[in-house]
Amino acid sequence: MARAAAPLAGLTLLAVFAALYLRDRDLYVRALTLWGVPPYRYPFLDWEGVSAFIECWRRGINVYVSDPCDVRGQLFNYSPLWLWLKFIPFGPVWRNIIGLTLDVTFFASLFFVFRPRGWGEAALFTVASLSSMVAFAAERANVDLMLFVMIVAAGGLASGGLGRRLLSYGLVFFAGLLKFYPLVALMIALRERLAILAGVAATSVVTLALFTYGYRHELAAIGHAIPGAGFAANAFAARYLADGLSTLSPSKTAALAAFALVAVCAGAVVVSLCRDGEWARAFAAMERREQTLLVMAGAIIVGCFFAGQSANYRAIFLIPVVGGLLAMRRVSDLAGLRARLGWLVGIILALMWGDAFRSAIRSASPPLQLLVWCARELAWWWAVASLLAVLVVFAVQSQALADLRDLVARPRRE
Repeated sequence: MARAAAPLAGLTLLAVFAALYLRDRDLYVRALTLWGVPPYRYPFLDWEGVSAFIECWRRGINVYVSDPCDVRGQLFNYSPLWLWLKFIPFGPVWRNIIGLTLDVTFFASLFFVFRPRGWGEAALFTVASLSSMVAFAAERANVDLMLFVMIVAAGGLASGGLGRRLLSYGLVFFAGLLKFYPLVALMIALRERLAILAGVAATSVVTLALFTYGYRHELAAIGHAIPGAGFAANAFAARYLADGLSTLSPSKTAALAAFALVAVCAGAVVVSLCRDGEWARAFAAMERREQTLLVMAGAIIVGCFFAGQSANYRAIFLIPVVGGLLAMRRVSDLAGLRARLGWLVGIILALMWGDAFRSAIRSASPPLQLLVWCARELAWWWAVASLLAVLVVFAVQSQALADLRDLVARPRRE
C-alpha cells in the first residue's frame, strides 16, 4: 500500500481536477494558480501543440515557417521524427483523450519508480509526485510525461539480462531522438563490459550522425524556433544565476565574482562527496532498479541544467532522484550521511514546489522575491552538484572503467 500511495494520490487528484473543470471552472483556475500552475483556458495545451504541428504538416504546410493549426501560432521546435506520426489525430476530443491517457499513464508509472520502506518514505515520495512541477506537466499534457514513462520502462529493462539491457539502451536512444535531452541517460551503459559499451556507443554515434546529417536543415530551423526565457521564468538553467546577478548587480565584476564563488563551492561539494567512502558505499548498496533510475534521471537533470534553459515541467525527472536518494539514505549506517541525504531530499522537494511558493509571494515586496530567487538558484546548484557526485561515483564503480583500468595495467603486469 505504501508503494501505491503516490500513484493513487496522483490519479485521485487528476479525477478531482477533471470534475472541477467540468463543474466549477473558477475554482479549477484558482486551485491550479495556488498550486503554482498558470492554467490556459482549457487543459492539455502542449499536446494540442504537438498534434497541431502534425496536422498542419499533413495538410502540406511547412511548420518550420508557420503553423496556423496551433492556437499559439508557435513554430515547430520538436524533433523532425514527430512529423512522421501522421496517424495522430487532431481536435478537441482527441486532445482530451490523449491528454488524459498521458496523465494516467504517467501517474501509474510511479508504482515502478520507487519501493518505499514505510509510510515516511512513501509520504516524501508522494510529496514529490504531486509537486507544482508535476502538476504543470500534467495540466499541459507535455510530451515529457511520455518520455518519463519511457525512461522508467528503460530503467526496469536495464536491471535485467543482456538482451533486456540492450533493449533498454535502444528505448533511451529512441526517446532521445524524440526530444534530444534523454540521450544523456545512455551513460547507464557504463555498467557494461568495455566491448559491449563500445558497441552501444558506436551504434549510437553513427545513428545520431546519420540523423543529424539527414535533418541538418530542419534541425537548424528548430534551433531558431526554440523560445527563450529570462532568468526569472518558470525554468531552470545554470546560466540563470549569472544572468540574474549581472542584471541585478550594479557591478558586473562583482556579479562575475559571486557567480564564480558559487561555481567553486559547487565543485567543492562534488569533490567532497566523491571522496566520501560512505557516500560511495551507500550508492553501491542500493537496489539495482532504484540505482539505475537515480543515475538515468540524475544525468538528465544535470544535462538539462548545464546545456541550456529547461521549462520546469522537465524537472519531473527529479521524482526518480528523490526515490533514489531515499533508497540511498535507507542503506546508509552513518548518521551524518543520512542527515545530509535528508537535507538534500528536502532541498529538492522545495525546488519541485517552488512555483507554488512563488505564486504565494507574488504580491510580496521586491526584496523578499529577490531573496526567494537567490535561494532557488543556490538550491539548484547544490542539488545538481550532489547529483553530479552520484554520476561520478557511478562511473568510478562501473564495469567499463574497471575493464579500461585492467586493459591499461595489463602490459605492465606482463
